[in-house]
Amino acid sequence: MIGCSNSENKKIQDNQIPVPTSISSFFETAPSLISLDSTYFRTIEKWNEIISFSEKFSDLIEKEINHKSKISALSIDLNKIKKETIPSPFNTPPIIGRLRVLKTFTLKIDSYLLTQESIEEYTTDLNILLDSYNALIYQINLRAKEILN
Repeated sequence: MIGCSNSENKKIQDNQIPVPTSISSFFETAPSLISLDSTYFRTIEKWNEIISFSEKFSDLIEKEINHKSKISALSIDLNKIKKETIPSPFNTPPIIGRLRVLKTFTLKIDSYLLTQESIEEYTTDLNILLDSYNALIYQINLRAKEILN
């Protein structure tokens, strides 16, 4: 009886596909990211935390790295950005709101125990994370443009 159950468990384990470690494995085509506009960099450079975060986030997508550990590090970096530490020109409701959404999904994705059963939901949340990142960077670029004009 034990011998039969062990062989059944082994068959189930052999049929499982390994969980991807590279974030690009979750997408058919590489996702597009908005980057901080270098035209407005003089204005944005006051906000070092967001520049550093943006560079690390780009690495998450562009490099073949273990995405779970990188997302954990991004989560820690985002938690360091407080409403009180955002430079005054960028301390606006659209930016603060998008920053909160980004923090929420970063924390949610960081908390996943990634298994075959959770891959579909995880992939959906990764797409939302990328969309929320792009929305934040778009608002930062828009605000930087307003400041210069």
